[in-house]
Amino acid sequence: MKRRAMGLAAAVGMALCATYASARSVPEHLKGAVIYQIVLRSFTREGNFKAATEMLDHVRSIGVDVIYLAPFVEADRDMDETGWSPRQKKFGGGSPKNPYRIMNYDKIDLEYGGDADFKAFNDKAHALGMKVYMDLVYMHCGPNNVMKDMFPDAFQRNPDGSVLVTAYKFPYVNFDSKPVRKYLIGSMLRWISLGCDGFRCDMADYVPLDFWEEAAAACRAAKPDLGMINEGSNPKSLEQAFDACYALQWSFLVRDELVRSPFNRVERFDAAGKDLHWRMDYIRAYESQIPEGGLTMCFLDNHDTAQDDCESRFDRCLPVEAGNAAFVLTFLRRGLPLVFSGNEIADTAMNCTLMPVEHPLRANKTVDWGRALQPAGQKRLALLRRLSNLRHEMPVFSEGTQEWVTEGESKGAIAFVRRLGGSAVFVAANLKARAVEFNVGNARPAGGAEMLLSENGGLDPSGICRLGPYGYVVLKQLTKNNTRR
Repeated sequence: MKRRAMGLAAAVGMALCATYASARSVPEHLKGAVIYQIVLRSFTREGNFKAATEMLDHVRSIGVDVIYLAPFVEADRDMDETGWSPRQKKFGGGSPKNPYRIMNYDKIDLEYGGDADFKAFNDKAHALGMKVYMDLVYMHCGPNNVMKDMFPDAFQRNPDGSVLVTAYKFPYVNFDSKPVRKYLIGSMLRWISLGCDGFRCDMADYVPLDFWEEAAAACRAAKPDLGMINEGSNPKSLEQAFDACYALQWSFLVRDELVRSPFNRVERFDAAGKDLHWRMDYIRAYESQIPEGGLTMCFLDNHDTAQDDCESRFDRCLPVEAGNAAFVLTFLRRGLPLVFSGNEIADTAMNCTLMPVEHPLRANKTVDWGRALQPAGQKRLALLRRLSNLRHEMPVFSEGTQEWVTEGESKGAIAFVRRLGGSAVFVAANLKARAVEFNVGNARPAGGAEMLLSENGGLDPSGICRLGPYGYVVLKQLTKNNTRR
């Protein structure tokens, strides 16, 4: 019965997606990138561009290639709470200023600074060798968005003529309107002219794909190496519009294996609640449909989870080794790893993106940078720097294929082999607080192996992988050219 269920999961996964063509060519800067998310409000006590700019040397020291900024444009100030999201009412401290409820796409909110501050941030990031992406929130907007007065058809409407709103209570943008499309694409081009290198597009699967294709074509004409990331999971979006989509099912599976947070329990994936092997079969079926060359972005934390997890943030309720094991998988599997600001020091602070800078309680909900001086923070930082180095120094992690090693999944361990030419690297991590062992079969490195990374784990010559609680191991296969005598 168990194997039948696994087969069913694979069948369901295959049915969700059709077979698509090859993805478009991904910008070189994105292929092996490490991405770092900054929410200005929670990144520093000051909560603005000037303070964030002073932190960029630290960000680069982690090995970050791309900074992704959460929305910093002008938020709607409407005090009518019927237009506030449930999350905003719960966490916003009575403020109408939700960064995802936008009033003006072309204007920086004064709490963060101005155009000159944004340019200074970009200039320093670029000087350090990093790209800067910004968050686009186009599915919905604030009720007083400037488009309301510019275009009579700016919002979608119900049959009775009232404005159609999302589950967050925000108006749906009307993409049937050509003037609206032109305006939004023009806004993207404006930010590119100010130094923006790419966009992370919020809830992009709920915006017509033909809009993203039109917008991407226009923006790439102005900036050929522009990067586009879809906060969605539609593989077809990778054909023309986007370079990467979110590895949502994988990311929530890893989070579930660590801790069943309140946020995870509301996820809507069909595979939720099933055992690890079942869910991995489901994920493999989905990922087999990603176009060749397309990327997925993997996260353990982001602005939503860090806020909604509250006391259940994984670094708040688990030893640092738990998150470390998960980051080994996230950095070294095929795809793009996302580091949420503070993850690199195992931040345990309560996090809130919805309280504006002026709110008296907000300062206590920012990254606790003192963690960088504590053993747990230092251990995490050293690991992420090492993982970034591996991604940058070994092409197998940016260009190689990936083969899943399934034998340990029934026991809570995830393993895979990355291959490129004659190079092969075996990666395994235990996401549980109990020891596991399993036979890796044909995945055992032939001809000897070099240990690249390990903690509380190892692989016997016989092919038995033994991992203690939250243990991991990363082994590079030795070939004739690199065998040590």
